[in-house]
Amino acid sequence: MSSVKVAVRVRPFNSREISRESKCIIEMSGGTTTAITNPKVPPNTSDSVKRFNFDYSYWSHDPHDADFSTQSMVYKDIGEEMLQHSFDGYNVCIFAYGQTGAGKSYTMMGRQEEQQEGIIPMICKDLFGRIQETETDELKYSVEVSYMEIYCERVRDLLNPKNKGNLRVREHPLLGPYVEDLSKLAVTDYQDIHDLIDEGNKARTVAATNMNETSSRSHAVFTIFFTQRRHDTMTDLFTEKVSKISLVDLAGSERADSTGAKGTRLKEGANINKSLTTLGKVISALAEVSANKKKANSKKDFIPYRDSALTWLLRENLGGNSKTAMIAAISPADINYDETLSTLRYADRAKQIVCKAVVNEDANAKLIRELKEEIQKLRDLLKAEGIEVQEGPDGKVVCEKRDANKDELNKGSVIKSPSKGRNRNGSTTEMAVDQLQASEKLIAELNETWEEKLKRTEEIRLQREAVFAEMGVAVKEDGITVGVFSPKKTPHLVNLNEDPNLSECLLYYIKDGLTRLGTHEANVPQDIQLSGSHILKEHCTFENRNNSVTLMPHKDAIIFINGRKLVEPEVLRTGSRVILGKNHVFRFTNPEQARELRDKITENEENENEEQEKADTQQVDWNFAQCELLEKQGIDLKAEMKKRLDNLEEQYKREKLQADQQFEEQRKNYEARIDALQKQVEEQSMTMSMYSSYSPEDFHQEEDVYTNPLYESCWTAREAGLAAWAFRKWRYHQFTSLRDDLWGNAIFLKEANAISVELKKKVQFQFTLLTDTLYSPLPPELAASVSPVQPDDEYGAPPVSKTLVAVEVTDTKNGATHHWSLEKLRQRLELMREMYHNEAELSPTSPDYNVESLTGGDPFYDRFPWFRMVGRSFIYLSNLLYPVPLVHKVAIVNERGDVRGYLRIAVQPVLDEESIDFNNGVKQSARLVFNEDDAKPKYRALNEKDDVQRYIDNGGLDSKLEELEDADSGRGIDSNSASECQEHTDEPGEHLQLGKEFTFRVTVLQATGIGAEYADIFCQFNFLHRHEEAFSTEPVKNSASGAPLGFYHVQNITVPVTKSFIEYLKTQPIMFKIFGHYQTHPLHKDAKQEFVSRPPPRRMLPPSIPISQPVRSPKFGPLPCPPSSTVLAKHDVLVWFEICELAPNGEYVPAVVEHSDDLACRGLFLLHQGIQRRIRMTIVHEPTPEVKWKDINELVVGRIRNTPESSDEQDEDACVLSLGLFPGEVLEVPGDDRSFYRFEAAWDSSLHNSALLNRVSQAGETIYITLSAYLELENCARPAIITKDLSMVIYGRDARTGPRSLKHLFSGQYRNPEANRLSGVYELSLRRASEAGSPGVQRRQRRVLDTSSTYVRGEENLHGWRPRGDSLIFDHQWELEKLTRLEEVGRMRHLLLLRERLGMDTNPNPTTKTEKDVCNLAARAATSPVHMVIPQSPQTPVKDAQQMLPEREYNQREQELMLKCLKLVQAGRYSKNESNDTQTQSDVSPSDEGCADMTVSCISSNSMENNKYIIRHRLCSPDRSDAPNGWEAPAPATQPALPLRLYVPELEEIRVSPVVARKGLLNVLEHGGSGWKKRWVIVRRPYVFIYRSEKDPVERAVLNLGTAQVECSEDQAAMVKIPNTFSVVTKHRGYLLQTLGDKEVHDWLYAINPLLAGQIKSRLARRTLEPASQTASQIQASNAVNVGNANK
Repeated sequence: MSSVKVAVRVRPFNSREISRESKCIIEMSGGTTTAITNPKVPPNTSDSVKRFNFDYSYWSHDPHDADFSTQSMVYKDIGEEMLQHSFDGYNVCIFAYGQTGAGKSYTMMGRQEEQQEGIIPMICKDLFGRIQETETDELKYSVEVSYMEIYCERVRDLLNPKNKGNLRVREHPLLGPYVEDLSKLAVTDYQDIHDLIDEGNKARTVAATNMNETSSRSHAVFTIFFTQRRHDTMTDLFTEKVSKISLVDLAGSERADSTGAKGTRLKEGANINKSLTTLGKVISALAEVSANKKKANSKKDFIPYRDSALTWLLRENLGGNSKTAMIAAISPADINYDETLSTLRYADRAKQIVCKAVVNEDANAKLIRELKEEIQKLRDLLKAEGIEVQEGPDGKVVCEKRDANKDELNKGSVIKSPSKGRNRNGSTTEMAVDQLQASEKLIAELNETWEEKLKRTEEIRLQREAVFAEMGVAVKEDGITVGVFSPKKTPHLVNLNEDPNLSECLLYYIKDGLTRLGTHEANVPQDIQLSGSHILKEHCTFENRNNSVTLMPHKDAIIFINGRKLVEPEVLRTGSRVILGKNHVFRFTNPEQARELRDKITENEENENEEQEKADTQQVDWNFAQCELLEKQGIDLKAEMKKRLDNLEEQYKREKLQADQQFEEQRKNYEARIDALQKQVEEQSMTMSMYSSYSPEDFHQEEDVYTNPLYESCWTAREAGLAAWAFRKWRYHQFTSLRDDLWGNAIFLKEANAISVELKKKVQFQFTLLTDTLYSPLPPELAASVSPVQPDDEYGAPPVSKTLVAVEVTDTKNGATHHWSLEKLRQRLELMREMYHNEAELSPTSPDYNVESLTGGDPFYDRFPWFRMVGRSFIYLSNLLYPVPLVHKVAIVNERGDVRGYLRIAVQPVLDEESIDFNNGVKQSARLVFNEDDAKPKYRALNEKDDVQRYIDNGGLDSKLEELEDADSGRGIDSNSASECQEHTDEPGEHLQLGKEFTFRVTVLQATGIGAEYADIFCQFNFLHRHEEAFSTEPVKNSASGAPLGFYHVQNITVPVTKSFIEYLKTQPIMFKIFGHYQTHPLHKDAKQEFVSRPPPRRMLPPSIPISQPVRSPKFGPLPCPPSSTVLAKHDVLVWFEICELAPNGEYVPAVVEHSDDLACRGLFLLHQGIQRRIRMTIVHEPTPEVKWKDINELVVGRIRNTPESSDEQDEDACVLSLGLFPGEVLEVPGDDRSFYRFEAAWDSSLHNSALLNRVSQAGETIYITLSAYLELENCARPAIITKDLSMVIYGRDARTGPRSLKHLFSGQYRNPEANRLSGVYELSLRRASEAGSPGVQRRQRRVLDTSSTYVRGEENLHGWRPRGDSLIFDHQWELEKLTRLEEVGRMRHLLLLRERLGMDTNPNPTTKTEKDVCNLAARAATSPVHMVIPQSPQTPVKDAQQMLPEREYNQREQELMLKCLKLVQAGRYSKNESNDTQTQSDVSPSDEGCADMTVSCISSNSMENNKYIIRHRLCSPDRSDAPNGWEAPAPATQPALPLRLYVPELEEIRVSPVVARKGLLNVLEHGGSGWKKRWVIVRRPYVFIYRSEKDPVERAVLNLGTAQVECSEDQAAMVKIPNTFSVVTKHRGYLLQTLGDKEVHDWLYAINPLLAGQIKSRLARRTLEPASQTASQIQASNAVNVGNANK
């Protein structure tokens, strides 16, 4: 053990210290003492001088001083000593420590000049010098070097340029810490090592600081691996000693203020100080450990080696197996007093470290060396006593004593060690000989070669096998595996066990003579010891005499031989079964008897065959012995088992019958209770409806209270009509119960899929919705479960198509798709469960493993047809009423509304015998009879009319009810078009006389566009009510070449004319079904796709912006149910979102946002990792007294994910975080009178515990979060919740962020702080709080039992599959709408084709009511005074008001209705005086119900005269004088003071349409603004977004066209006196917009209000036509006059 040697060396002043005129504060005396003077303390005080004692103190300050220490002096004191230690086999370490610029690198490396080399070059040079001097044949040397640096805690190889990356530091249990992949280079002389040092120094990391121009910025470790290989001629062994010389040049400790470090230098200094601080901690801890070793019971201190790579690598050199020296380099200047004092204290602590250095040599070599030394000492001891020691021929030591007086040898007794007879006189000699012999044996064993050891091991193995063979234990040839075999001579017992693996594992030998068997408790030791309750202490005895074994039982011993109980001694025969007690079964084997028996069998071949057959058929094992025992004891095991099974079956039948009876009783009880409750509910509902029809006066009559008014009609005809309309409306709303079925049966669907996956069935289950329509009739098995179609009720309502929830079974094994009802799914699920349990219980090798035979078939699969339906088509037959032939091309539509091809059909009446020949066609004839019951259609008729008029008077509500009904049902069709074609068909023609027969022909011509996956195509067609009477074509091969498939099938159908037949021709079509066979059978493409859903139409596509539900707040608890009360007011709110990051100047700057409509959130935040952030939200809206932001209660961030879709289930994890809020503030923006409310929250993203936010985003990865702000409003009972999804990408801390696209990069938008924000448009709805919490509303807001999240066994195998829910209803609604549209298009195409065939569309004169209405509408549009504001030009002449087209005369009822509408419009917009005008406009606000559509201001010239004052009041403001021409934008209606109410707010994010109707620059004059401003405007209906410029990506203002009035008239242009203008007036603000060109006015109006633009364009077209007609008439008249004059 030795302590660390510490030396201190002081350098001269450098240029920096000389320029500052520094003073020397270091004094050294005696070569060991170093004193430092504190310049800040007065001299001659106790604290002014501090003294330290070290091993060496080197004064290198003044070269002219006599005590000046040179480089060679330092090397002689430290370097030579350490080099000698390395030759002795020790590890050596020298490291230099000190502040930056203190001379560490100079001391260690030196310079290239003469006498300036450092310790490292001198040691290397001296090392190779001594190697050359001492190297011989017996002693060889090898040297390897490595050079590495530790820079910023990263290890880098300085000698291998390929290892540029960070090398890993690992630790080996024996070798200790080492650097992986660090290169070790072998060197042979000093020049090699000098070149490597030079190359490594060039690769080191150095930089200039204020204290040193070439400051080392890393720790350098130069390691020399020195190996000495010595050959021992005596033992012929090679021994090695390896020493490791570690020479460390540490980077200087520094202070940032002294070095002036910034940026990278500051980061390097921090890492340097960190590693040096860790080194100081390690030195202090080691010093404490060395001091505590003297104390008793001291705890083992922890040494923090792993806190730094430097200390980890120097672990063995600090307090370990090493001879260590430390050189502390210090500065003499007073300006570095603190750093110098710290270095001296550092060195003082290092003195106390104690190292345990040992010689690094092989353990065997060390032992041999020590033994040889000991033998030599013993020989010398014996020789001193006159005893010659020699080695005898047998390896024994022979001692001969020589007489000194007589020069002759006296043969003494041979001393052998150990010896039994020893003399006391010769005890010392014998002990020495003993010790000598033992040492030589150890040397012999150590010198034994590997071949000799193998030879000796083989001899021992042969001896061991011989002993095992004698015991009956066999060893395989590999010498490892040991097994038991039957002895060839000795009789023995072999155990038999119920487990075949444990049989014949125990072998008991029966020796010659007596072999006793019993337990270990017997008085006489037993040869064979067994244990068990029926084994006696002395159970029996085996007597082996002359190769014959006799079993002699003891008294009361239980012994069975071959099933018979043994009482008397009996001779055992080989193969006998011996049962001892009741558990121990053995088979006796006598090898001699078996050999004799085998010899006898050989003599007789027949006996041999018989015995062999018996041996093959019957195996003697434990079962054989037990059955033999039971048989001999008179017990029939099979009969007993059968009897017990019969008893179990009877017990099972009794219990099952009892359980069935109990279940049936419970079912009947539950059904009775349900029936009773249902009757009670029906009675209550009937009673409530009865009382609701009473007036309060009716209850005063006591005699009428007990009468039943349910059988008396108390409604008028109008009330009955209203009730019928409401009833018909709500009959179509049946999806609420479907939602209950979906969520309630989700658990069964999930379980079926889980069982299918576990049983490896290629079947998938998913919910689907089926509606009985023309294109998608219900399958027969599902149609039976639906209630029959209701006929038309007394109110004339058409039958309702029932929608039911079914299960779509996708059989990917057979390539088929089936539909199951929910009841069938439950039944099949019971069979699936039974099948699953049977397969789990039965073994695959069991004979009853056929699970399908147990369950009665596979419940997963159904039969599938060979031909699959391609689609359906429908042809209407109304052309037969005229009669005219028609050729139709109709679409082939499948059940989901997809067009799969087209079919050409010809329908024509057969009035006389015609002959039509087709080359490959088929001609058939059939006869049908239509009954009267066939007249009522199942589906909607062609010219279905509303019968509401039977019950509703001709009032103003008629048209509204009709429109509402058509809009609700989605079946709006112009019935007049159908009525026109049948205007003259009320009475059938001559060819359709009742009672006569009528023949018509249906010709199936061709099919086109059918997919190539169908091989054989054929067509079937039938009447809707005659499915059993179908007409089929022949199959046609589909060549997949795209050519039409020609059927050319002619079907003549003869029908007796009845009323039902005529009604069918008018209203119903013929159904055509197209079938085909899959070429890729049994697998097809649809079966391979898992749960593929068709895309909805474009208008129903989800937007690119994900809209999530609010994140649950830990403060407010569960989210409140959305209110359903009346909406009192609606407001458009614009919200700006910003994520601010802490900048170097201490301010929070908004992070860069990349704007693009292609992104999921229309914006991407580019953030930096590890920087403090804040989330800032700004709310902008029009000022209104209803909306007053009070405070922000909470801001919650959660749902951290890398996909745009989010789920409410993510709110339950630890990623949800409530942020710390700063107080909100109301902003006042100069020049903008809108309301601004802003608040901020501190966001520490590391608290989410999400890896997505804690690391730098990977390439192509986008992170999405959801934030919800809970804000408090005045007069609101609940907080308003703003929810937004944000997307972001996280870069490195020092990365430069900017837009990733070149378009945004060159535009420079991201440099504008106001552009680095993301906007969202919200609609704030204020509802009445009292209604929101009423019992009726709460009752309607019922919750659905959701079983989709309930765990099912095997659910984890579904890999994220989930049953479909509400989205299925939305998709099915779209499918129904698509099918309805296809049906309507088919009907309308037929009507148009029929009209064209009849020549009705070529008649220019209006003959029908519809055509007359169209002409009158055009006439009324021509007289409307709406003009497009364009400067007068020859292309836009002024209209003559006197020229008008004649109008159709209206009756009195129509005139009254028009007058009412006109009054209603005028009353809602203007009044006679100013006060009434204000009040009226405030009442009729766009937020009221019924005002959702955009209103258009069509101001006539007459009304403008009367309302001139009002218009001027709206457009002109006397207090504004800076607007052009004294005009300003229209002002909105003033808002009256609102009473104090309690609202329930609801904020919903608006899905902004991706379709841009118009965008461009407009001049905007805002009401209350300072003048015209040029703004960039984008129209995304129903919103208009206003931007500052074309490059501005952030919306600055939003106009809602749904609540705005657009005005464009000549009178307005005349007042404004500015061309190309139109106004947009909202509830709170008015805008006057001016286009930059004349031609753009119509385009902007068309984008904002298409109806107004169309009316203006129509008016301009009529203006152009009128002057042209006048000019033409004048020219014609002048020409006539000229002709007359010429004739004259």
